[in-house]
Amino acid sequence: MTVTASAVVDRVQLGDHVCWAHDDERDARDAVTRFTATGLRLGHKVICFTDTFTPVVVRANLEDTGVPTQTAVAVGQLRIVPAMESYVRHLPGGRLAIGAMLESLAGEVARAQREGYPGLRLVGDMTWVARTGTGLDDLTRYEAQANRFFLDRRVAGMCLYDRRLFPPERLRAVSAAHPATIGPYADREWTPLLRAYRTADPPGLRLVGEADQSNRDAFAAVLEALNGQGVAGRPAVLDLSGLSFADVRAATALVRADRAAAAGLRLVGCRPALIRLLGLVRESESAGWTA
Repeated sequence: MTVTASAVVDRVQLGDHVCWAHDDERDARDAVTRFTATGLRLGHKVICFTDTFTPVVVRANLEDTGVPTQTAVAVGQLRIVPAMESYVRHLPGGRLAIGAMLESLAGEVARAQREGYPGLRLVGDMTWVARTGTGLDDLTRYEAQANRFFLDRRVAGMCLYDRRLFPPERLRAVSAAHPATIGPYADREWTPLLRAYRTADPPGLRLVGEADQSNRDAFAAVLEALNGQGVAGRPAVLDLSGLSFADVRAATALVRADRAAAAGLRLVGCRPALIRLLGLVRESESAGWTA
């Protein structure tokens, strides 16, 4: 059974970075409205980078569904800005300035924390990409590297991609930079394919869900966040007890992450099938592993 766009959006939580693939402006409008309204109700700060709809239209949609926006806008809890105003300054010479965009994102996250919000919700309508000729490699690198801002479960992000503007192969590449991809008519029981949470004691990460071809770049980028997580020369801990599936490429990313970490990684809760797969990959990669 499928559910409406609004109901699916409610499954997105702090810590989730999802690609919302749609082919209907009404579905995009409903998704943005619900995602924003839920954030305001929960006391989160919400920033909408809109392109398909003007800020006036987005705000009117919220008002039409019974969400008062005047106070939220006045105090800065809600910002609705044209995406091009934010992104165009990061397109020197037509190339996406990935570092500058990530710094800007980090600034928004830090500002929301300083302001005392329990969470930050970000909406990114990515239709501007098609008009600017932004390269696919730059776009996917930015989306993948942005995943590190979601690991502390203080940020939720929904990136809107219109299937009518992004050919299937391009959309697949962009989707792979997100831990999960959804659309307006996902199954009632939908949850993000992969979730990743930073842990403090012990320092490391906890992975829940599945890692496969559909989120390969996001998975690799999340593992990069483990660099420097170890304490006093001890390896960072990677809790895989909630990881129900990992394909060969994911196993390869794990082996390479261990090799790149100064003190290696320590796996916890690794399932037997993945242990065997890692063994095969280690042999082919000639890499050691921290047990």
